[in-house]
Amino acid sequence: MGRCAGGITKVLVAWACVALVGCAERADTVKPAEALAQLRAGRPLLNCREPCLAEWRRAQPQAAQLDAGTRWQDLAMLLTRVGYQDDLSLYYLGRAAEGLGSREAAASYYRQSTRLSGTSGSCQSLSRLCGGVTLPRAAALRVAAVERELVRARPRRTEPAPQGPQTPAAPVEAEAPAPSPVSMPAGPAASEYIEPPPAAR
Repeated sequence: MGRCAGGITKVLVAWACVALVGCAERADTVKPAEALAQLRAGRPLLNCREPCLAEWRRAQPQAAQLDAGTRWQDLAMLLTRVGYQDDLSLYYLGRAAEGLGSREAAASYYRQSTRLSGTSGSCQSLSRLCGGVTLPRAAALRVAAVERELVRARPRRTEPAPQGPQTPAAPVEAEAPAPSPVSMPAGPAASEYIEPPPAAR
């Protein structure tokens, strides 16, 4: 029995070392500009569960403070550095994306958060840290708000004005051709008539 317990302890210690090394390597490889570009594009940035749980437990209170202080870039960097994925960390990722102006990415992260709520990967089940956030309700409310903003921001198509029934145009009467000038015989005009002298007797 003692030998088994010793073997299990060694396995757990080795597993913890691997997890810590993995997290340390992750922290060293996260480049701020690249992480923020991926966040704005809505890429999956959080994919670590149990191996990153201890670090997330330490980082979660700081994440809550950064969220409350609207320090979106710092929040995004903290989340990507830890890499822990549950409904709360995805909710915070949505908050960071929304705060940085990437509404479509934010809506995607909020939806992912709502899908994880109530599963074995939720903050209630695994970390027991939900940071005072009521999930999935909070994420669902943010999705609705972001989608309203996206609809308002879309350019509206201008519909052509409705055309009424067209009345036929009145027929245009052909104008009578202008009289052609008549050449008058040379001589005095009618108004200049001169009476001939009386005949001789």
